[in-house]
Amino acid sequence: MKRILYITHYDNMYGANRALLDLVLGVNASGRYEPVVVIPAEGDFTEILKSKGIGYFICGITQWQAVYREPVSFALKKKKRLAAIERETDILYDHFKDAGIDIIHSNSSVIGTGALLAERLGCEHIWHIREFAREHYGMRYFYPGDRVSKLYGKAKCLIAISDAVSDNCKKKYPDAKVIRVYDGVAADKKVPEEETENKKAAETETSDTAYHKKSNCEKTEFLYTGYLFPAKHQLDVIKAAALLKKKNKTGFHITFAGDGDPAYRKKLESCIAKNGLGTNVTISGFVKDVGSLLDKADVGIIASEYEGFGLATVEYMLSGLPVIGRRSGATPEIVKDGDTGILYDDISGLADAMLKLMDDKALCMEMGEKGDKRAGALFTDTDNLTQIMQVYDNGNKEKD
Repeated sequence: MKRILYITHYDNMYGANRALLDLVLGVNASGRYEPVVVIPAEGDFTEILKSKGIGYFICGITQWQAVYREPVSFALKKKKRLAAIERETDILYDHFKDAGIDIIHSNSSVIGTGALLAERLGCEHIWHIREFAREHYGMRYFYPGDRVSKLYGKAKCLIAISDAVSDNCKKKYPDAKVIRVYDGVAADKKVPEEETENKKAAETETSDTAYHKKSNCEKTEFLYTGYLFPAKHQLDVIKAAALLKKKNKTGFHITFAGDGDPAYRKKLESCIAKNGLGTNVTISGFVKDVGSLLDKADVGIIASEYEGFGLATVEYMLSGLPVIGRRSGATPEIVKDGDTGILYDDISGLADAMLKLMDDKALCMEMGEKGDKRAGALFTDTDNLTQIMQVYDNGNKEKD
């Protein structure tokens, strides 16, 4: 039985960690591997691991990339972070040197500790590349470029979560072995319908009314789940809402579910107040039970630039929601424009897409149904697990 050490650099339950948890649980249930997780702190993630008898080790994991704003601050940050990475690698080596680790699986490209540890332990290393770190976040490495390229090239495999990410990796690191494996969401994570008399009555509703059975019938409920960060472009959504209000189109409500950059949140709140959108827009903070929001929503929004994949996008689709998405990154791979949702290029296009779905409830239902089928066929946790276990066993074959 292979022993696999998973490394993640944060402890909350945003997209990358939700995908990792599903993978770890699936690997453990297969009985073919023994997973162990390195995570910075106790929390919801470790509680689930405990309940399944899966081992974990608490250790801070410092990013080997950071947002580059200006040379002096980056140089100071570099000195501190390189020392922290060396210290953490020593701690992990001392703890796992006699543990019989066969594979180290790093959960993000923003951490390099797993690659350094694999060199010292003499085991294989797999890198899950989930983001466009440079393009999306403006990150730069603390290590020299040739050292970075060498570590990527030595990896057993880079698992890219979309074709867009895969193409980016191949361009930057031509010596690396890259395979595309879409993230997956379990179909049983769809919000269950309640077996009530109301459900039975809903079966006889007209399409317009039935579509709005989840929300106020006079308003279209838009949902955007994810970390509050400029590259996620929540601000664009608020500006699009302001355009709608100027056209006297106020029959909508937008919920932003997620916490994040405090300064950016203040900027969002300021824009909401400036445009008189207090009754139209809510920033809820992090919501543990996303299912309750999906159940109330009519339309999902993904406005990120250079989105690596978009678990939230797939969750919208599995909940029967049409998706409005930026024509960027991997979003066009997931959302079929005009079929399962609407892709846009700018704020005006976003506002037009919102208005179109506000005005055409039958189209909303049709797109939502098609999206549900598409997500269930292409983006499942079963396929994700099967393909990654093939990487563990075989490794380096390029996906067609």
